[in-house]
Amino acid sequence: MLTLLSFVTLRADNHRAVQLPHLVLHLGQDPDGRPTEQWLDAVRHFNDDEAIRAFAATHQALTPEQTDWFNLISSRLGDWQSRTAELARPFADIQPPSSVDVLLGNIGGEDAFNPSDKLIAFDLGRLQAVYGPARDPGNADRIDRFFAHEYTHVLHKIWRRDRGITIESPLEQALWGCLTEGLGNYRSLSGRWHRADGRLSEHAEAVLARLSPILVERLAALRTATDREAAPLMRGLSMGPFEDKWGALPVALWLSEEVRRDDDALGRWVERGPWGVLDLAAIYLPPDLATKLPPKPNNSDE
Repeated sequence: MLTLLSFVTLRADNHRAVQLPHLVLHLGQDPDGRPTEQWLDAVRHFNDDEAIRAFAATHQALTPEQTDWFNLISSRLGDWQSRTAELARPFADIQPPSSVDVLLGNIGGEDAFNPSDKLIAFDLGRLQAVYGPARDPGNADRIDRFFAHEYTHVLHKIWRRDRGITIESPLEQALWGCLTEGLGNYRSLSGRWHRADGRLSEHAEAVLARLSPILVERLAALRTATDREAAPLMRGLSMGPFEDKWGALPVALWLSEEVRRDDDALGRWVERGPWGVLDLAAIYLPPDLATKLPPKPNNSDE
């Protein structure tokens, strides 16, 4: 089964014609309710081979509630299409993909995820389980924010490839995760994280106060960690409950403060690459924590 909303428009952006990508909506299961190969490939990152084999033998048609989520996402594609140029602004001079698949399944995935630079996926079962009925107040806005988050990852993957960014140590891996997931989570922030004037809310400040020491402790430890030691230190950087993401959420909140002061700030922090996360942290951390950040290597000029 394949549902399409694919079109290309041209929009003026800083006197430059920008080609907007096709958005192509796919259902990741066949008429019998079995997951397609495209869906199974998309969820391999989250599951071992045994689980993938079990999924492949499963017949699990969409429930009425999951169909409501499918219909909500389908109804938002036109607005998502119109936002792609805005979301691309921080990624100067990269060429967005000509086509992006939006893949919807109901087994083995996360609520929203980005398996490649041409694919955004949603697990309808997970969306229903975590956020309730698609018609609930706030879910249309939530799914828009999820798309913005995942499309940002699409662009960041292309940016990294074009810039030739290599990741060679556990610390660099963590900083890259902080940058990419921080920018993605910036796009995911709901209204509860800001006051009416755009400044961080009291809730945001409290969460930052709780997570900042964890971020500094983990980054400092990762400076000398082996690959084996790094795995537990990386845990929770960008996965798990949103308010516990010790790497992604502080960076997202700091970026929102940067943007509040300067609309073009995101592009500058993207260009500074993963080591720029340390500079961003040094601006916003209390002095006693900032001094504990690991130093940047002499040859880092991102």
